[in-house]
Amino acid sequence: MSLEPEDARAQARLFTLRIWSVAGDAAPLWRARLQDVRSGEVLFFKDWQEMIARIEESLNDQNNLVSSV
Repeated sequence: MSLEPEDARAQARLFTLRIWSVAGDAAPLWRARLQDVRSGEVLFFKDWQEMIARIEESLNDQNNLVSSV
């Protein structure tokens, strides 16, 4: 039994996010690996804002597909 409505699952996006640190000059630098589970696309990021922008872009693309059906 699911608590989500059927249409919410159809519109949902599932990502896996891996975050790790690498040695920097003064402090650790953070890196991220983002994978879209549905498409399998994998992207790597050094910049958090860039990663968030990519997620938002992906969500907007999905919303455009749903509203055009």
